[in-house]
Amino acid sequence: MDFRQNTLALRLTRSLLSCFLLLISGGCGVQYGVIGQPAPPDRYAKPILVPTPTPETDPAVRQPSLPPVEAPTIPTAEPVPEASQLLLASARTLRQEGDLARAATTLERALRMAPNDPYLWHELARVRLAEEEWQQAIQLANRSRILAGDDDKLRQQNSEIIAAASSHL
Repeated sequence: MDFRQNTLALRLTRSLLSCFLLLISGGCGVQYGVIGQPAPPDRYAKPILVPTPTPETDPAVRQPSLPPVEAPTIPTAEPVPEASQLLLASARTLRQEGDLARAATTLERALRMAPNDPYLWHELARVRLAEEEWQQAIQLANRSRILAGDDDKLRQQNSEIIAAASSHL
């Protein structure tokens, strides 16, 4: 069988040869680079400048203006004492009535809410002094005195607790 006489084989060979030549010639002029790095700029390409729309030139960019909103009026009321202050007043009443255990529990609860309140520490020191727990009374009064800052009256009262508890040690 002669290859030139087989027209189907000849057509197939020509088409494969032309595809091969197109693939080879298509790769010419292509710049190859490292994957993950940007391609170098094309020195023959001209930059295309696209104008950025502004509110003056494009109505679609404009932000709609909203009418001013009036602030709601909040009724004024008397300030409500904090929960820790209410517990402090309750603990003072309990201490004066002689229920020292409940007064201490109430003050410890208030201290969980406001751990930097020097009046709570002072009142707990007074309760511990009345329970004759001298060392704790001294420690609590010192803590209150540190937190009292410029409150000279509270600092003086704490010093009195410390002196009274120290005399029993």
